Amino acid sequence: MDQFFQQLVNGLTLGSLYALIAVGYTVVYGIVQLINFAHGEVFMIGAFGALTTYLLFFNGQTSVWILPVMIVGAMIASVSTAVLMERIAYRPLRNAPRLAPLITAIGISVFLQEFIRLFYELPAWTVVVFAGLAIGVGYVVGVRQSGANLNHPVTKWYDRAPLIGAGAGAVLLWGVVLLISTDLSALYVVVAIVGGAIVGTGVGVLLGLATKQRAQVHIDVRTLAASAAAAAVVAEAGWVLFKTVLRKVEWPSAKARIPFPQLDVVTGKALQVGGVTIQRSAIFTVAALAVCAVLLWFFINRTRLGRGMQAVSQDPDTARLMGINVDRIIVVAFALGAVLAAIAGVSQGLQNNNIDFRMGFLAGLKAFTAAVLGGIGNVYGAVVGGLVLGVVEAMATQYIPGQFGGSTWKDVWAFVILILVLVFRPQGLLGARVVDRA
Repeated sequence: MDQFFQQLVNGLTLGSLYALIAVGYTVVYGIVQLINFAHGEVFMIGAFGALTTYLLFFNGQTSVWILPVMIVGAMIASVSTAVLMERIAYRPLRNAPRLAPLITAIGISVFLQEFIRLFYELPAWTVVVFAGLAIGVGYVVGVRQSGANLNHPVTKWYDRAPLIGAGAGAVLLWGVVLLISTDLSALYVVVAIVGGAIVGTGVGVLLGLATKQRAQVHIDVRTLAASAAAAAVVAEAGWVLFKTVLRKVEWPSAKARIPFPQLDVVTGKALQVGGVTIQRSAIFTVAALAVCAVLLWFFINRTRLGRGMQAVSQDPDTARLMGINVDRIIVVAFALGAVLAAIAGVSQGLQNNNIDFRMGFLAGLKAFTAAVLGGIGNVYGAVVGGLVLGVVEAMATQYIPGQFGGSTWKDVWAFVILILVLVFRPQGLLGARVVDRA
């Protein structure tokens, strides 16, 4: 009997991890009818985000109070990845045949794996990110300053060109200054910021003149100067951060497994309850699923954004006519799934004591199986499906005799379950939430 309860605990722990990831699949599918096969890599990015936060701020420490900060770092990394993924890769394909976003998702999955494998130990790539971020911040500041609508479907890029040019010009001069010298002295900082603001403003003015005949909105010089100055400040701040913080850390290579930080209370000596051994990290994983499930229910059923998500999942066209910003709801769905995947990434690191760039592939497939098992599109079904899949894997490992048993066969039985569900109950255990759209 102790063996049964031990496997039940192991299965619930594993199932909680699957459930956290599976909810991300099912939330996105319920909104845009998209199977995001890159979601496993969002989970992996979350684990690396937590590790990065630890290495930057707490390297060598083990206090349990570090854990919330690591979770926040994981969320920032995962949400940023998921939102960029939606905006750059999926939104342009929203009305394309379903095969196109599916192939794109697989491509993104491979890209993210290889990016982490090749560049995690080389922080210089963040300089390019800071440059892009600087242009983006400059553009946002310019839009706020002008108060103009730059989203006209025909002229939007002509309207936006001066602001984008102002930010890009500021960043270009910043790059030239870095090529001359990477010094952080006051002189170079002033040249990079002031000179960037002047050059960026000039570039913006020239682009404004070049697009004047086709643009509907005129951006004044004051707005261009604010945009260029903001871009120059952000670019220089990014360089200071890179020089003083990022380059000081000894980053491990992601080409091999990386030890994950072990923290007080949530890791350490296992607890004994009768004849059952319960790992501390297992308690954290199950508790995280319980808390996330309650908060998710509250968000979906008791908040305005949650009700908007329900409306969009039923009929996006009617929801748009009722004043709901469908693009915003889709971004929220991707971000919500990424938050849960980030927590799952931290849980996996604490349980396995290590992480690697391939950890998201199999976990993503298992989570997809859990989502189908519970009913794809059904959030509560994803939780139930994850728990059931974890328990079935654990029990199959222990109780199936002969050469078809043992831990080496647990993945096989997981996908056998997927095949059986697709054949005999394709709507899942709780039923997929399918709506007839007029």
